[in-house]
Amino acid sequence: MRLSGILLLLTAGSAMGFYKAYELKRRMQEIIMLQNAFRFLETEIYHTRSPVPLALETVACGQPKAICSFFYKVCYAMESECIPLYQAWETALEQLKASSCLREDELNAVCSFGRSLGVGDAAEQLKYFQLLQHRLQHALEQAENNYTQKARIWQYMGICISMATVLLLY
Repeated sequence: MRLSGILLLLTAGSAMGFYKAYELKRRMQEIIMLQNAFRFLETEIYHTRSPVPLALETVACGQPKAICSFFYKVCYAMESECIPLYQAWETALEQLKASSCLREDELNAVCSFGRSLGVGDAAEQLKYFQLLQHRLQHALEQAENNYTQKARIWQYMGICISMATVLLLY
């Protein structure tokens, strides 16, 4: 009985540490997915001159689940519920925030981009896309640094804290 308690504590503590490290890595992956999705959206809007709802729907098709869901929700809210783009964007962004590991920096960049999407001519839109890509690249560099510095720490801390707990309790 005692041994099973020790193993349970060690497993739980280690799993918590490894999960925190996984979240750091997942954040990097999600930023990269966002960059790719917005590059595709830029191509759809700037080069093929697709209307925003159609471009959002096209972009959603080739994306991973969380990003796909974000673009579909914006498109659906605009077309079916007749909600303005910026409101649909912010609503879908709140749901993306809940289901992803993205932080405020990335979400604020995407939110401010959503306010400018569909406003102005094509050259102005291109500037907004470039600004968003720059902000996401900066966020990616920060996420990579954060992962490099803290992933191993979280893993070791989970193991060490669970070991310390075992020593204190037994």
